[in-house]
Amino acid sequence: MFFLLKLEIYQWLAPLIGLYFIYRTISQYIKKKRTIVAALIWILFWVSTITLAIIPNQVTNKIAAILGFKSNVTAIIFVAIGLLFLFIFYLSSSIEKLENQLTELVRKLAIDEHTDQKTNEEIEKNS
Repeated sequence: MFFLLKLEIYQWLAPLIGLYFIYRTISQYIKKKRTIVAALIWILFWVSTITLAIIPNQVTNKIAAILGFKSNVTAIIFVAIGLLFLFIFYLSSSIEKLENQLTELVRKLAIDEHTDQKTNEEIEKNS
């Protein structure tokens, strides 16, 4: 009970937010709005955030020791920047894929419209 009294605001707020987003991620997966891989990645991210909020010193010191940094703050900043670059790469890949799909769809619609227009002109010409 004494442990709960010493918690900082972020140490109870971050887990509440994390649990909310874990719930949302699971419900989105159930509704088929997320793939299993994306859902697992987000759940892992929120569990890591919750763990980091509840026991920050133990987690950051362990990360610093594993990566060979002298400071736990430096290790967390390094890991955070790495994750941000990973997310940016994933998002840019997704955007590029969507752009290619959109280009193909527009081309197909243009060809179909042109073909329909030619067919209608031929029908009117023969009538």
